[in-house]
Amino acid sequence: MGDIVKRGNALQARVRRGIYRANALTKTFSSRVDAKKWIRDIEAKLDRTNIIVKEVENFPTLSSLMKRYLIEVSIKKASYQTDKFNFRTFLRLFEHSKEPINKLRVQMFAKFRDKYLINHKPTTYQRLMSSIKHMWHVAQTEWEYPLQDIFSKLQKVKRGNPRNRRLSDREYQLILFGNHTDSEFKKIIEFAIQTGLRLSELTRVTTEHIRENTLLVPKRKNGDTDVEIPLSNKAIELLQTMELPINLKSRGIQIKWQRLMKKYEIKDLHFHDLRHEALSRYLEKGVSIQDVQVLSGHKDVRVLMRVYANLRARDISKKLN
Repeated sequence: MGDIVKRGNALQARVRRGIYRANALTKTFSSRVDAKKWIRDIEAKLDRTNIIVKEVENFPTLSSLMKRYLIEVSIKKASYQTDKFNFRTFLRLFEHSKEPINKLRVQMFAKFRDKYLINHKPTTYQRLMSSIKHMWHVAQTEWEYPLQDIFSKLQKVKRGNPRNRRLSDREYQLILFGNHTDSEFKKIIEFAIQTGLRLSELTRVTTEHIRENTLLVPKRKNGDTDVEIPLSNKAIELLQTMELPINLKSRGIQIKWQRLMKKYEIKDLHFHDLRHEALSRYLEKGVSIQDVQVLSGHKDVRVLMRVYANLRARDISKKLN
């Protein structure tokens, strides 16, 4: 039941019911009539639902919300750097970042989506929006902002076919034995092909992580920690001659790779494609999908099944001819 108590020159309306019996819902009024009306409204809502979303008078802007999310939530996640990059990209292109978050509408995000997709792939857009959506979810739940579920109303973008870029023999020879590739970078490239490690995992390898014929991966993208993966003899040989840890950060390796591609006139080949090349080679050698999953760290085996399906199609084509 609700009641009204005097607080100085104001009146505080209180409702104690259900989960709010110990910690009452309260609001201050100058008029007893308004206080009674608020109590009736709250009690009517509690008849329909157990939870009342708190009322907020001052909503932060979208850019302020992003700063809070980075400081309080994202900093604890493995994807912190990705979130920072995604938010920076989003704020540069989204026209309503200074609007209070309760004023944002589906049409604003739809306009951003259409503009962004002119120069970017659907998969890039989806990765960008995953950071935004999680921030919005935290704002709705943990921070209790009464926000519309905007993103459920936003038309989804169809994901394109997964990337299936392989190295040709010519490209492999150029990259690994060409004059433009220095000796240390050759080892990094070859080690990536031998292990299928992600770039972020590759740059964290130290001598302390080597365990005879296995390598300890401290942190994987899927959240697993201290995972041991098997090493081929070639990978072990490379580790014995490499400078560890690698003296380049992930961004430095990407820049160096892009310069090499330009020198060798190789188009549409990313450093991350070396991971796909490695997984494809494992499967071509007859390593089972389950064993390759241990090496790659994929939690969803369907990713590897797509790689396997492409390889099987090529094998069947050879048999047909």
